[in-house]
Amino acid sequence: MNAKRLLANLNLANQLTFLRLAAVPFFILSILEGRFDLALLIFVGAAVTDFLDGWTARVLNAGTPLGAWLDPAADKLLLTSAFILLTDYPRMFQDIDMVARLPVWLTVLTISRDACIVGIAFILTITHAQRRFKPSIWGKLTTAVELITIGGFLLANALQRTGLLLEIAIWTTLTLTLISGFHYMIRTIRMLQQDGTAAPPGPHD
Repeated sequence: MNAKRLLANLNLANQLTFLRLAAVPFFILSILEGRFDLALLIFVGAAVTDFLDGWTARVLNAGTPLGAWLDPAADKLLLTSAFILLTDYPRMFQDIDMVARLPVWLTVLTISRDACIVGIAFILTITHAQRRFKPSIWGKLTTAVELITIGGFLLANALQRTGLLLEIAIWTTLTLTLISGFHYMIRTIRMLQQDGTAAPPGPHD
């Protein structure tokens, strides 16, 4: 992508996405410093930009190939950072005062699913010359629940309180992660069976 084409892709929607990307380092530092109130504020702000960039792209018909990949990449970077830092590792991040931690198995499952989807989508993009992907409802639901789960754990640590709702969030995230993962596999198989005529699922899934 040359400079002229890159500038053409830097519309308002993509600028909001870049703003979300820029917030990730500050989000990470806030958690490492035990400032969960600040981390929650940054996280909510990032979630708002996620909504606004999608809304702006639809209303202004300003979708771009750059945005189609940059938006989910920003989401995954933010969520992956949050999952890693909030996980209950035996020998890592134990000096951070947290009353609520994510189970290791959920973090491993979530990141593994995302890595597989992104990897396969990249390969299919090259082999089938697809540039745009239609996200599935299961992928959207999974991302939404992950955002709610992370937000809940940040709030719990900011208030130094825990409860049953966090357990519900964990198992809901697990369920949707598995469902969306299997749905992605089915979509991929169907796409391959159609001789590459249908668009493969992308990183939104």
